[in-house]
Amino acid sequence: MSACYLKSTIGKKQMMAVTGLAWCGFVVGHMLGNLLYLVGPEAFNAYGHGITSGHLYYAIEAGLLATLLGHIFFAFLVIMANRAARPVGYAVSPQGKAKTGATNASRTMAYSGTLILVFIITHLLTFRFGPVYEGTAGGVAVRDLSRLMVEIFSSPGQVLWYAIAMAVLAGHLSHALWSSLQTLGFIPGGKEPAVRKASYAFGVLVSLGFVVNPLYIFFMQRGGQ
Repeated sequence: MSACYLKSTIGKKQMMAVTGLAWCGFVVGHMLGNLLYLVGPEAFNAYGHGITSGHLYYAIEAGLLATLLGHIFFAFLVIMANRAARPVGYAVSPQGKAKTGATNASRTMAYSGTLILVFIITHLLTFRFGPVYEGTAGGVAVRDLSRLMVEIFSSPGQVLWYAIAMAVLAGHLSHALWSSLQTLGFIPGGKEPAVRKASYAFGVLVSLGFVVNPLYIFFMQRGGQ
C-alpha cells in the first residue's frame, strides 16, 4: 500500500470504510453473544469466559484497537480535508464523485462517532475492567459477568445512558454500512436504494439486540438477585 494512496481522498475514505466494516462485523458478533444472557447465567458466563481466555483474546483485542484507532484517524483526515475544500458526503461513487442527498445520520457522523467512542471507553471501564465476581460454568471457575450485568443495569441512569448510546449507534451504523459499501464499490448499479434500506435495518436491529438485556434486567430482574 503506497503512501500516495493513503494521502489521496479516495484512499483515506476506503481505509475508513474498511475499518468501519470490521467494526460492523464485531458489533454483530458481540450483540449475538450478549443475547446468551437470556439463555441463563451459566450460558452467558461460559460465553464470557470462552472469549476472554487464551492468547487469542489479546490478539483480537489488539486487532479491534488497531482498527478503531485507524477508523478514527482516517475519519479525522477526511473531515479535515472536507472542511478545507467543501462539504461532501461520507461516501463516493466508484468513479470518485461525491454523493449528494445527505441525511441527518450522514451529517452527524462525526458527532455520533465521538459519542460512541465515549461509550466504548465507559463500557470497557464498567465491564472489561470492572468488579470481578467469582462464578462457575460447567464446573469451571469463571468470572460472574451475569451478576455484574444485573448490578449495573438495575440503575435507571445506566439503562438510560445505554439506550441513548444504542440509539446513536443505530444511526451511525445505518449510514456507515451502505456508505462503506458504496465507497468500496461493492453496490451493483441500481441497488443503492435496497442497500440503504438494508443498512438502516441493520443499524436498528443491532442496536435493539444490544438494548434487550438492559431493559430485561431493569424491568424483570431488578432487585431479584
